[in-house]
Amino acid sequence: MSRPDAGRRRDLSDDELVARSIAGDDEAYRILVERYSDFVYTIALRVVRSEEEAEDVAQEAFVRAHRALPRFRGDSKFSSWLYRIAVNRALTHLKRRRSRPSTVEMSSSPGVEAEIAAHRSGGSPADELLKDEFRARVRAAVAKLPPRYRAAVTLFYLEERSYKEVAEALGVPMGTLKTHLHRSCALLRDELSTENT
Repeated sequence: MSRPDAGRRRDLSDDELVARSIAGDDEAYRILVERYSDFVYTIALRVVRSEEEAEDVAQEAFVRAHRALPRFRGDSKFSSWLYRIAVNRALTHLKRRRSRPSTVEMSSSPGVEAEIAAHRSGGSPADELLKDEFRARVRAAVAKLPPRYRAAVTLFYLEERSYKEVAEALGVPMGTLKTHLHRSCALLRDELSTENT
């Protein structure tokens, strides 16, 4: 049975919930988990490309975050700190199973896919089949990116996070992030143009 003030707790800011969690309030941390579970799972899924493994990575990220919460200094937003943990857990997971092939799941949201597709001519309804084939080629090209580049592309283009949020999540300086994104786009262009030759 939930406490009478459970509804009010859901209205608390992340900072207030973090403070309560550090003080031992398990319900406050459960609210943070509920608040960010979809996003953490989505990040994990985009990086590890397996629903079952993404669930494991997301759970591990929340466990790690809970253990590290007393060390959270508040220099960045809680969400950025949590996303960084999630990305790191996903990248670590990838290193463990690097030899297994897989495919990347990309949403239909605007981003890298739309940016690359914008370079194509056409757009009539008759081109829908070609667009589907092109999207599949883009997904395959993204899957070939190094994990750090794939994570940067996922966070910036697919999840539409700001440069600052992505840099914090990946634990890299802004210049490094921009370099990762620039190189990612160049690698994607090269991969897609190679397929067309």
